Amino acid sequence: MSNEKFWIAYEYDHENMTAEHVYRYNRGLMERKNPDGTWHEEREALCIFCGEDWDYEDITEEEANQIVVKY
Repeated sequence: MSNEKFWIAYEYDHENMTAEHVYRYNRGLMERKNPDGTWHEEREALCIFCGEDWDYEDITEEEANQIVVKY
């Protein structure tokens, strides 16, 4: 995982390309993917980067763009 840019998913179902939550980090900005495919800033999710939460999967940018978010 790069410290400058990464994508992660929670409860990722590889077969159905769905996840409960998808996040992207880009040089200090943490964003969460909405069910409609748009992204919005979510600063409180920076705890992921700080190592406070390990319950996710690293994914690629391509996967992040294809995954349908459930919530």
